[in-house]
Amino acid sequence: MPLVLASESARRVDLLRLAGYDFETQKSGFPEVTLEDPKETVLANARGKALAVARGPDRVVLAADTIVYLRDPAGALGQAKSADEVSRMLGLLQGRVHEVHSGVAVARGGELVVRHAVTTVRMRGLGPEEIQAYARLGEGVGKAGGYAIQGRAAAFVEWIGGDYTNVVGLPLALTGRMLAGFGILRY
Repeated sequence: MPLVLASESARRVDLLRLAGYDFETQKSGFPEVTLEDPKETVLANARGKALAVARGPDRVVLAADTIVYLRDPAGALGQAKSADEVSRMLGLLQGRVHEVHSGVAVARGGELVVRHAVTTVRMRGLGPEEIQAYARLGEGVGKAGGYAIQGRAAAFVEWIGGDYTNVVGLPLALTGRMLAGFGILRY
């Protein structure tokens, strides 16, 4: 049965390929929402993306959404759209603990399963010059929270509690269990 990733995220594509899945991609076009609760936000977005692509019982659709959540004062930090946003987000995250929330949805025909993963991340203190240098690289643009843990920002992270791949953009252990429930195996 074909697997469709309802995303064109390079990070999600790389993670699924690394895990050994055979799949195609299709952008969902779902207009993402931001709710007060980070868990409800990612669950709603993953559900919406999966349902936007799901058609009939002949294929399995995987969708995900990831946000960075910083308790007071910032709240949810989505994808940085510019170097200025990367700088602002890193300024908020540096020296503090934050959470990375992902919603994962798997759909086939009228069947839909949606789950949540959260990983805690502690980022070391960063100086203004370091933040500006990272922002100029462009690596954090398009990334939740304005940083890529799988890239040069790995040097900013002192500790994580939970699934590393969740911070990259797709919690593989959870995703693998969910896909197996739909008969999709990676070997």
